[in-house]
Amino acid sequence: MTDLATIDLKSLAFLVYNTLKEHKIEAVLVGGACVSIYSQNRYMSYDLDFVTYEDLKKVEKPLETLGFKRVGRCFTHDKCPFIIDFVNPPIAVGQESIRTFQTLSSESGMLKLLTPTDCVKDRLAAFFYWGDPQSQEQARLVANRHAIDFNNLKAWAEKEGYLQQLQLFFDSIKT
Repeated sequence: MTDLATIDLKSLAFLVYNTLKEHKIEAVLVGGACVSIYSQNRYMSYDLDFVTYEDLKKVEKPLETLGFKRVGRCFTHDKCPFIIDFVNPPIAVGQESIRTFQTLSSESGMLKLLTPTDCVKDRLAAFFYWGDPQSQEQARLVANRHAIDFNNLKAWAEKEGYLQQLQLFFDSIKT
């Protein structure tokens, strides 16, 4: 049995994803946990945001087998430092629906999550819409460590009306 008191975020993401999958529940990891994974924890999130189309009552049973208890749409464990949250579908960044995902594999199974490019878009959306400088820094952490589709990013920012702000982001990252 996995020690949830000492588990790291990435291992927990794999554990939750594969536990849900064993119960025929499809889910995708989104949000700050993707930044943590892609930045090798240079940014540390303490919640794992998953999106699923399943009712949370169906999600509750598999997570109970891991010792998590439901509080609203979130799941907590007395010994685990992370919260598991289920955000409402659909998966989108701004006005753009996301349909393509990254799948990571490890000895403990698989994990479906946002691609690095969509992770950057997600963080930039928070920066563009709410002026959150931490989100811009999180986007930079991912962009400096992974191949990003800059043409896709530019087309998205143009549709969202934030092309000038995107240029400031481009100027801030390593080339």
